[in-house]
Amino acid sequence: MCVMNVFSLNKLSMKWFVRLAEWCLVLTLLTAYGAQAVEERRLYDYMVYANKAQVIMLEEEGLMSRELASALAEALIAVMEEEEPPGLGYEWHPAYLELEGWLVDRVGEGASNIHLGRSRNDLGAAWIRMKLREWILSLSEDLVDVRAVVQQLAGEHQQTVMPGFTHAVQAQPSTVGHFLLAFDAGLARDCERLRELYARINRSPLGSAAFNTSGFPLNRERLAGLLGFDGLVENSYDAIVVSTADSKVEFANLLSLSALNIGRLAQYIAVQYDAAVPGIVLRSDALTPSSIMPQKRNPSSLERLRIEASDVVGLAMTSTMIVHNTPLYEVKDVRQDHFMRLWRLAEASFTMYGGLQEVLEALVFNEEVLKALVDEDFSTMTEFADTLWREAGVPFRIGHEVASKLTDYGREHGIPPSRLSFEEVANIYFEVTGESLTLSEEVVSRAFDSWAFIEGRRGTGGPQPESMERMLSGHAQELAGFRSWIRDEDARIADALRVSDDVLAKLAGF
Repeated sequence: MCVMNVFSLNKLSMKWFVRLAEWCLVLTLLTAYGAQAVEERRLYDYMVYANKAQVIMLEEEGLMSRELASALAEALIAVMEEEEPPGLGYEWHPAYLELEGWLVDRVGEGASNIHLGRSRNDLGAAWIRMKLREWILSLSEDLVDVRAVVQQLAGEHQQTVMPGFTHAVQAQPSTVGHFLLAFDAGLARDCERLRELYARINRSPLGSAAFNTSGFPLNRERLAGLLGFDGLVENSYDAIVVSTADSKVEFANLLSLSALNIGRLAQYIAVQYDAAVPGIVLRSDALTPSSIMPQKRNPSSLERLRIEASDVVGLAMTSTMIVHNTPLYEVKDVRQDHFMRLWRLAEASFTMYGGLQEVLEALVFNEEVLKALVDEDFSTMTEFADTLWREAGVPFRIGHEVASKLTDYGREHGIPPSRLSFEEVANIYFEVTGESLTLSEEVVSRAFDSWAFIEGRRGTGGPQPESMERMLSGHAQELAGFRSWIRDEDARIADALRVSDDVLAKLAGF
């Protein structure tokens, strides 16, 4: 009876577990669908804005009567208020002909004159560029948030000694601050590349028509200004055929480059967990327990971040391969299908930057463990060889040999540099050179000290305090400038679209 009751309870528990899992899946799908719906609506609004600009320009250039322009203006204002406007969310892109049909039904056959001198090619290329610039600015904002955390951590850990590695072997002492600023330098290049790409993306293809312009004297510059573009993709064939492919691939490859460093950081931190007492860890609330081993705490967020970075790299490679070996004319491969995959890449990139920020905010640097890792090994031996030259004129290669022999001796006898006696050092020096060591015990001790090693760096960009202060200040100023640029561009685009709205409202008689 007891066995039956337990079995029934287990069946009941499983039933509710399955139901909970089903609801979680539904919630996830609804959330994803909701986010996609918002994105698709914004893309649709970009298409409508391009149509608004077209009506304004055609009326100003005398290619459309004031009466027809007024009716179209009123209709375009109305369609923006529709909850489910015609042609929304059609296979990841707006369906322009659905909108045009709706305009014809509302205004009359003359409404189709909105398409004078225009093709879906240049119209689609324009709204894709508007979406790309939106992604660039939004991703830039995410990078600003991430870099603010990195720079804060670097400032807090300027004097936190940590081992530096080459070939997975401890090489020289460094600091957590220096390490993190190096990562931030990579993120700064990501920001720089995004800003450079933005300048190439924010150019208008409108007026290029299918690829050869048209017989109507469209004012391409006016169209560009009404939509917040900085200028034109001048060559109309380039606007439709060449740049539509390479601009998307450049966007993808830029994010792939960013993902490489992020994945490497995640892996660097993850391998710390090989040690019984790691020097770099995540806070306990960022770890997940094992289902069987009570003592285990898994750095799952690091693994997720690594997966997210790999996802970005893979999607970027797909973006490149879609274009690879396509002919140099307008084809479906590099039009909407390419953009659909770029959409997934953008979403994966937002997820990656969010995961990176979570990891950074959960990082814990165990200063005592990191310092002990350095002091228990022989990573200061470069400084000892340098000291022999500076203080005693010993040629570097001979000093290198002395330091190498000293390392072998210490490791063989289990004696770290801090516990080597002056006599042992002098004996090794005599074995190699046949001469007596002329350095004082104090000088030798300082040559073995890890913080003295860091303070003694003289090259620009090293981990020494004065260099770190200068770099931290420079990174902060550069980041502030980048943040200001994002705000300025957001405001400039909003102003341009507001002007379009105002001009269109006047045409509509509002």
